[in-house]
Amino acid sequence: MAINRCRDTEIIFMAVSDNALPSQRWEISVRFNKFGAGEVDYAVHYSQFAAPFVIEGNETNNRFFETEAQEMHVFGVTNAVNELTADALLLLSMPTLQPEAEKLLRYGVMRRWRMIAAAWADFGSVVSPRRERPLSLEQSTLVGRSLNALYIDLHGLLDNYAWTLVHQFGSTETRNAKPMGIGLFSRTFRSDPGLAAIADQVASFETWETDFKTRRNPVAHRIPLHVPPAALTQADVAEHHRLDRLASEALRSGDFEANARHREATCDLGSFLPKFVHDPDEPLMNIFPTIPDDVGQVVLIGREVQEFICPTGAAGQPE
Repeated sequence: MAINRCRDTEIIFMAVSDNALPSQRWEISVRFNKFGAGEVDYAVHYSQFAAPFVIEGNETNNRFFETEAQEMHVFGVTNAVNELTADALLLLSMPTLQPEAEKLLRYGVMRRWRMIAAAWADFGSVVSPRRERPLSLEQSTLVGRSLNALYIDLHGLLDNYAWTLVHQFGSTETRNAKPMGIGLFSRTFRSDPGLAAIADQVASFETWETDFKTRRNPVAHRIPLHVPPAALTQADVAEHHRLDRLASEALRSGDFEANARHREATCDLGSFLPKFVHDPDEPLMNIFPTIPDDVGQVVLIGREVQEFICPTGAAGQPE
């Protein structure tokens, strides 16, 4: 006999064989810490940490409190990613998971979340809302690598969730559909009776997903994302040329110490610009709140999917 029941805050799985001794019973409690949209919604953090303190015409004051809101948004998204990853891991204990769904959840969803968490942490260790010092070229390259990995895995995670649902609840026809035809927002997915309910639940994210792909698709097919190392004024540019000239002269004269000193000085010119871009001919995009918001939207979708996988249809009643 298998007993599954789903509560608002806890899932309990119990499996009891007809001839089992009391000591052979097992029970696993999976605690779901639910986060509302406010945890990953920048507007909520802005209304709490910035809006009450904004003074018209005082850019310095306003920038300070906007940075506070951006920082709290990053903290909220990071916490939500960690919680949802833990919940996904605990879902693997469900005895009702179909083998292929379990495989996709374990090796698709879980791997993606771990890689997303790692890329997000690496990016945030260098780029924060409070950063003012320009990036070195090496730092710019490293955060670019993390950023591109993040967008590839966020998109891949949505596909992993879709296929997990297909193999858990979908029809044979849907399971055998062309891989490119399956996605949380695809017509094939929505038309499957076993998936229609979850398709309706995530439909509100479709507008965001369309916008998200304008940032992700060029990463996979055209030009990768880039974080410019610094914003330079005309005076900074002139100073950069001067230091380059001095560094070259030092190198020609064999003064390697002076060469290194002048090269190092160029790294302090300008200020960090919290923007990212694909094509230099396209408009720059704000790092905050755009990137944490994209991660947060995937967290919210993941929450919907993982709670749908929760066995709300009990296979039996508790004794």
